[in-house]
Amino acid sequence: MKVLAFIVCVASIAASQAAPRPFPYVLRISHETFDDYSCALLQASGAFHLEFAHRGDIKVYEGTTSTEDVFKVKQILERPQLAALSQEQVEEPIVRGRIEKLQLTIYRRDRWQDLFFQSVESELPVRESLEALVSWLDGLHKIPHQEFSEDERRENCLPPTEIVLKKRAPNAPPPPQSFMSTGWAVKSVLNIPPLAPPAPTAPAPIRPLLRVYSFAVGTNDARQFCTLIADNGSYRFENHFQKMGKPVSTEVKAGRLGSEELTQLHAILDNPGLLKIRHREPRGSTVVPMLGDMMNLSIIRPTGEQNVILSSSYGRQFGSFYGGDADTGVARILTKFLSDQIEKSPAEVLQKPAQNNCTELP
Repeated sequence: MKVLAFIVCVASIAASQAAPRPFPYVLRISHETFDDYSCALLQASGAFHLEFAHRGDIKVYEGTTSTEDVFKVKQILERPQLAALSQEQVEEPIVRGRIEKLQLTIYRRDRWQDLFFQSVESELPVRESLEALVSWLDGLHKIPHQEFSEDERRENCLPPTEIVLKKRAPNAPPPPQSFMSTGWAVKSVLNIPPLAPPAPTAPAPIRPLLRVYSFAVGTNDARQFCTLIADNGSYRFENHFQKMGKPVSTEVKAGRLGSEELTQLHAILDNPGLLKIRHREPRGSTVVPMLGDMMNLSIIRPTGEQNVILSSSYGRQFGSFYGGDADTGVARILTKFLSDQIEKSPAEVLQKPAQNNCTELP
């Protein structure tokens, strides 16, 4: 179920034989709302390429803005909070509000800073700077320009230089044209990240026993959590909770189950009702519409991995909606065990940057 994506990296421009020239590009920005998509590529000289699409109507403009305008954009880009921000620090909500996607690719002299925001909520820490950049983008068409047809100049605001494609990192932002619109983070319950390769240890590497990913939406809140438990009882727990209209609160814990608790967990996982469940792939595209609360269980058994998806709406789905492999009630005892022995345990609380989406133990 792993989905591969690719990002576009801009290759550096070769220096002329006479003397090295300053790098020409300052910023690439793209902004997508429910109705519109626009992108722009700005050069240090003020030359810009702008593309705007509204319900299928596509316009392509090229022109040159003033030195003062370029200076204002550079001032926004140099604001400390924005300049220091990394993609790992951009936190998306569990449930998104208004649909908005914003991607910035900023030239920082020795690197490209690539930031991808998939919601208005994730923009909050640098909202003032982002609003200023979007306002600049929205007003760019008012500057004198030439208009071209889609066939002549449409290039998704990429520079006309050598383009190098490389496989992106797990959390790196995709190019705008590859987006699949969805207002729910629930898709991640189907497509969970792969486990990190085990580090060699003596006398034997620690092997995973159970991974759980859960997503639940209530009337006024939403929760997404994951748990990774190793065969020696070591575990990691990451919990994300969001009140509607509020930021996400995050808790990361690490600990170890005792021999008694580990024996109890094995007995729960060996329940015949859980053992007999088989996974059925959902129909449809990479974005799967689902109903109810969802839980992804990956259990390492002597015969191999058992991966099943449980849903509170199992048996009641309709059309193309996906209802999982069984009802969440099958895992009621397991859910209580995780709550009592892991979530409520006095385990070590880790700092927020330590979260890894339960892909490896601490």
